[in-house]
Amino acid sequence: MSSSTYPTLSTTIPLYNILIDHVEDVIENEEIESEDEIESTTSSTSENETEQNKTWRKLIKDASTKCKEKLLEYYNKTNDSYLISIILDPRLKMQYYKDQEWGEQLISEIEQKLVYYI
Repeated sequence: MSSSTYPTLSTTIPLYNILIDHVEDVIENEEIESEDEIESTTSSTSENETEQNKTWRKLIKDASTKCKEKLLEYYNKTNDSYLISIILDPRLKMQYYKDQEWGEQLISEIEQKLVYYI
């Protein structure tokens, strides 16, 4: 059985990062599209359609914001074992943190935790 066919602990942090990035993109896009809609209101669109678009954009933005809050809540509950499992995973190693631009200080803290636990 291949390890890529079932979830492992080392995939948790990368998945959280992907989800959070996606939700942040949705929130940002909704803000930009909302501003563009205000600037380019034309006579061809009815007032009803514009109000519906505003309502949907607000709903999507609110849902995305709540989703981000919940993801961050659970993300912050992860412990050192998640961080270390990424380093021990031969597919990811320390390169994951460097590729994701975690910063030298965070990377050195993770390395110190690895030395402490091993």
